[in-house]
Amino acid sequence: MLMYKAEAPGSLMLLGEYAVLHDYPAVVCAIDKRISVIIEPTDSDEIEIVSSLGSHKTTLQTIEVVKPFTFVLATLKLFQKRMPSGCKISITSEFSHEVGFASSASVTVATLAALTAWLDLHYSPLESILLARNVVQSVQGVGSGTDVAACTLGGVVAYRMQPLSADRIHDGIPLTVVYSGNKTPTMDAIAHVNQVFIKHKHLYKKILQAIGECAAEGMVAIEKNDLKALGQMMNIQQGLMHALQVNTPKLQATCDLLNASPDILGAKISGSGLGDCVVGLGHIKDMEQIAVNISDEGVRCEKIPYC
Repeated sequence: MLMYKAEAPGSLMLLGEYAVLHDYPAVVCAIDKRISVIIEPTDSDEIEIVSSLGSHKTTLQTIEVVKPFTFVLATLKLFQKRMPSGCKISITSEFSHEVGFASSASVTVATLAALTAWLDLHYSPLESILLARNVVQSVQGVGSGTDVAACTLGGVVAYRMQPLSADRIHDGIPLTVVYSGNKTPTMDAIAHVNQVFIKHKHLYKKILQAIGECAAEGMVAIEKNDLKALGQMMNIQQGLMHALQVNTPKLQATCDLLNASPDILGAKISGSGLGDCVVGLGHIKDMEQIAVNISDEGVRCEKIPYC
């Protein structure tokens, strides 16, 4: 018999947060911390999921999307009628789901890759991104698919939600990543921003447009390998994240500390804000950080014989 192992990288947003949900471009990168999903088909209809978060059992006929395995179960449900039997799913991760490295996107992409390998289904990268994005949206209610694109393709990716496009534009740039110590769920941060701007929608649109322009200029800078210009776009967008009121004193202090180093060309919140990570462009040694590099490899899958 064969088991199917897929690994997908985590990711970090570099430019385009919030605006990407409104069809502006974004820039995202894969990181060298990965989530592994192994599917072992069985002779029964029982499905068992095991990870550091716990375990869950169900059957092929009664799949329900429940915590803490919502993204895995939603992916299984998408292919429920195609699955010939039950299976055991083992999940391991090189990073905590509490750190903002897009664990939900990573586990979705890895589960999708392992599952489609088992079912002998073949999708193009864009088709896979769309399928995984649909899974994330079905669980969260919203999701741009930006992180999914990085987890799928690897490297630095230029992404747009509609019309869907995802293009790898660079293999890697130097980054310093600092965790703030807490993470606000993406949906809570989005709800916060929507509430802040409920009476100022015209201003919200202008901020989103400016963020989209930062991402577009950042793409050009990356393609030209102009890191100074990219850093400027990161700093400008950090100001716009503050305008969205998703900045915090700790996040801003981290950005300021990074920018005080001559080795850092720019720094900003990575992700939806109100916590999570700050990403700096460049390498700095004398600071507590998460050791992260950009991964030039996206999702990978292999078939492994077992008895």
